[in-house]
Amino acid sequence: MNDQPMSFGAFRDYLTEQLEVDLSGAGPGSRLNDDLELDSIQRLEALVAVEELGVRLADESAGPEQTLGGLHELYLRAGDTGSAA
Repeated sequence: MNDQPMSFGAFRDYLTEQLEVDLSGAGPGSRLNDDLELDSIQRLEALVAVEELGVRLADESAGPEQTLGGLHELYLRAGDTGSAA
C-alpha cells in the first residue's frame, strides 16, 4: 500500500478502472446496489480491488446497502490497522 492513502476521488477512479463501470458521477453517499446498480459479483470485485491496495476487509464490507464513501472509509481505517471488520 502507498504511504499516502487515496482521496475519495482517486479511490472512485481506481474502482471505476478496476470494475470497468462509470462511477464518475458517484458521491460518497451513493449506495453500491441501489444507486450504482452494482450486482453481487461487482460488489465482490470491488472488495477484491480494495484488498489489492493492501488492506483486508470483511466479506460483508461490500453489502448492497454499503455506500461508496463507506467503502472508502473502511479502506482508510484498514490502512491504519491493516484490516477492517
